[in-house]
Amino acid sequence: MKIQYREIGVGAIKYAKELTDGMSQAEIESNIAELLLGELNDPVDKRVKRCEYCGYWWRDDSLRNTKRTCSEDCRRSIKTLQRRKQRADKVLLNPELQTPKKHQLRDDYLWWLEYPCWANEYSMLKYGWKFERPMIVAKMDYVTNNDEMYGKGNRRKPRRTSDYHGDDKDKF
Repeated sequence: MKIQYREIGVGAIKYAKELTDGMSQAEIESNIAELLLGELNDPVDKRVKRCEYCGYWWRDDSLRNTKRTCSEDCRRSIKTLQRRKQRADKVLLNPELQTPKKHQLRDDYLWWLEYPCWANEYSMLKYGWKFERPMIVAKMDYVTNNDEMYGKGNRRKPRRTSDYHGDDKDKF
């Protein structure tokens, strides 16, 4: 049986730490295959199980030893997979129960073409106004004046003042 490993759960990490406690990095790397195969497990310990979701070994700490997953995240993920499978089976067995997908404005955007475009002008205007608003005249004037005041950068141009007194600064 081929085990499908997924993102490791908290319980499996905790169990792996217990098994590798006191080992050096090189020892852990050499024993990782045995850890995944379960050869490092105590054969008498009935609490050591393989998680049904992530596929890694873990120690069950429940009172009656009835848990099937190593953590709440794995439990939630396995329930999600079960619900997804139930919905797919329900639609497969009763196609008339499937509700048609509601048409949305962004469905009219043909993004997969070589030159993406809108199939419907109404949808383009209703959907695109959020992203491409035209500037009003006052805003354009504000931007133009800021460009004149600050220039190409974001700093105000220094004021150019001329010294009318020349070298007479010492007299005052």
